[in-house]
Amino acid sequence: MPFTDDPWDGPEAEASMSPEEFCTCCLIDTNPSGQDKIKANCKLPVRKTPGAPYNKNALRNAAARIFQLTGVGAEDKRKAAAHLVRLMAEAGIDAGESVLRMAGKRGK
Repeated sequence: MPFTDDPWDGPEAEASMSPEEFCTCCLIDTNPSGQDKIKANCKLPVRKTPGAPYNKNALRNAAARIFQLTGVGAEDKRKAAAHLVRLMAEAGIDAGESVLRMAGKRGK
């Protein structure tokens, strides 16, 4: 899986990006199935654009921010944490004990 070390400031041109495109850049999408996507329901972006490499700085940012999310259920956070742990491992980044616990990869 491709990764980049570019500086991170979020998805490029988010304002012009469709909600569907923005949500594909994020780890969490809480939009109801079958309904139009809303950007506010997508959290923890880790790519600049759809299909772009994962950004290592964004992965670190997501690992720090996942604990601050509000309006996201515990199961969605667990799934995002598990995905984040896999991505960080592939990128050669230590996810940290807290993220590993959230992902169910360590004892509580």
